[in-house]
Amino acid sequence: MPSPGYEKVRRILLERRSATPASDDIDVLRARLDDVALEPAPDVMVEATELDGIPAERVASACSRDGRAILYAHGGGFCLGSPITHRKLAGEISRAAESACYVLDYRRAPEYPLPAAIEDMVDAYKCLLGTHHPGSVLIAGDSAGATLGILALARLRDEGVELPAGAIAITPWAEYECEDQSYEERAAGDPITDVDELRGYQRWFLGGYGPDDPAICPLTADLSGLPPLIIHGGGGDVMCNDAARLAERARIAEIDVTHRQVPEMMHVWHVFAGRVPESTEAVADLGAFASRRFEARERQPANSGAR
Repeated sequence: MPSPGYEKVRRILLERRSATPASDDIDVLRARLDDVALEPAPDVMVEATELDGIPAERVASACSRDGRAILYAHGGGFCLGSPITHRKLAGEISRAAESACYVLDYRRAPEYPLPAAIEDMVDAYKCLLGTHHPGSVLIAGDSAGATLGILALARLRDEGVELPAGAIAITPWAEYECEDQSYEERAAGDPITDVDELRGYQRWFLGGYGPDDPAICPLTADLSGLPPLIIHGGGGDVMCNDAARLAERARIAEIDVTHRQVPEMMHVWHVFAGRVPESTEAVADLGAFASRRFEARERQPANSGAR
């Protein structure tokens, strides 16, 4: 059973969602997400930066180790969200992984449909390689950002760029048409995602692509050769089957994949780490994965080519 703390947060979010009128105005939707952004913990430092000219925020807890970097793609349906909305989550991951998080302010739809955001992730990663060995970098993201990370990895592989130590996908959104049964079965109980709103995003971010095009859909893309991957899904999230399907695609591609499906959890429940025990535990699991991947490279001899 979920903890009392989790149930309280879920109840508050459901009440807030039921009191919020529907909208298809991108400015209204963005402002609503900005208004509920949580502040990072006191030990987290946020610094404006850029990667290959792309704006970003470096979010680092006091225990972050020099030389480590997590390139983070925020969620928001490819249309909403920003580094500001994800400072809290990035800070929690930074602490758990003992690594700075670079939260990319990638180009969003409708102003910039896909593949603009994927291209920004690719360019930002290449920029990080100017100061970091690939083995000291991870790519991570939540929701649509998790998908951006996977798609960027596939492009980097195709370009022959050395890939990072691993990847983190938090409650990925991968089935854009929202036709899986999980979207219908969990729509009323998921306090975070509005399925009709999700479907509406397609007209903004797909551009000239179909929803199943391998260039922008991780469920049809070639995932072979990607680095070890951890995927978190929540049993109460409308996208829970997206996480499971992505994990199965990774297994078929013979990727070293860890899939954790936590019963009853909402979309990106990780954001409440430090306040809700299930969220704290989930972020700790991601941090342990990141640490294992970093440490595997840090134990290599000094002449292994690390920058």
